[in-house]
Amino acid sequence: MAEIDIHEELVKVVAQLTAAVTNIGLYSASHPQVGQYVEKTHNVLAGLLQASPEVTIMLVGNDLVAGGRPLPSDSAYVANFIRIMRRKSIERVTFMAGLPRAEFQGFIQDLATPDAASIKTTGFIKLGKVELRVKQAGGGEQHGWVGTEDAPPEVIEELVKLTENEMDELKDLYLRIKKHKQIDVKSVDGMVKRFIKGFREEANPLRMLASLKSSHEYTFTHVVNVGILTMAQAESLGFTGEHLHQIGVASFLHDIGKLFVPEEILNKQGKLSADERQLIETHTTKGARYLMGSEGIPKLAVLASLEHHLKFDGTGYPSIKGGWTPNIASQMISVADVFDAMRSRRSYQEPQPMSKIEQILRGGAGKSFNPKLIDNFYKLIKA
Repeated sequence: MAEIDIHEELVKVVAQLTAAVTNIGLYSASHPQVGQYVEKTHNVLAGLLQASPEVTIMLVGNDLVAGGRPLPSDSAYVANFIRIMRRKSIERVTFMAGLPRAEFQGFIQDLATPDAASIKTTGFIKLGKVELRVKQAGGGEQHGWVGTEDAPPEVIEELVKLTENEMDELKDLYLRIKKHKQIDVKSVDGMVKRFIKGFREEANPLRMLASLKSSHEYTFTHVVNVGILTMAQAESLGFTGEHLHQIGVASFLHDIGKLFVPEEILNKQGKLSADERQLIETHTTKGARYLMGSEGIPKLAVLASLEHHLKFDGTGYPSIKGGWTPNIASQMISVADVFDAMRSRRSYQEPQPMSKIEQILRGGAGKSFNPKLIDNFYKLIKA
């Protein structure tokens, strides 16, 4: 089954689940209408579980994520299911292959109870919080991200070499774009695959970050670092496969619009004029427009280029009407973008202490940033 179909089927699952819970509240668990919703939802899930051993729905901030992508935020069913999960203090629901109908119906009945009592995990339905769990080199699990100090010296050397090589390759890619040549999508795909493989070596993402060798390399260094931090965050939240790959591509291309802004303005020392600030802010729309016209670029990359300076509360730029909420990938890129920008030396700025960066990021949680992502980000880099 194609991934787009899986996502559409999961939207149906949430809609049917919400309807079943609502109807139990109106009628009773034994009412025929409730039984119909249970039957329909169980059938959809059974079909999905034939293609995959498990299906997960998770709550990340204000987004309900299923199949690796947020479900439509304007859906009444999604909004109601988010309320149900919050009432029950659930952030992650995983349905396992072989789920019996009776067990599934019991789960729906528990969701329908009006109190805030927690629901227990069953044999085929796993419940919990969205948290970071990674494997250690030895087979066990621990909370947090295992640092490279735990990895063999040859692994550390390979990861450092990986970062340096990718920065050089990204530099060539950006220079080609600046000369108005066609973007090499295969090159970006290859970089993302190599970094994802690098994460499998148990590396703390901070130890993979590229170092700034000269002031002229900031753009390329920054983009690589944002890519590393974003992919690490995405993988820790459960994004895998093509979804994780597309987030990686989007993170590497998010700042492409700055190639169309004069360097003297980007690197200007001192305060920018209103006109200069306005010109810099056009890089989001210019980047999205460029990527939209390029072949083979995932739509998520276009969206991330447009949204990465939009704040969690809808402010920021570009100004988009209608209560627009940035995509979860754009939200992750935004956290990585600000973190790496503050820790880097620029022509107009000294690097900030880590304690001050954390204070600023946590201070912006709920306004500039998704608070769930900020919490998870610091679990990730402090482990």
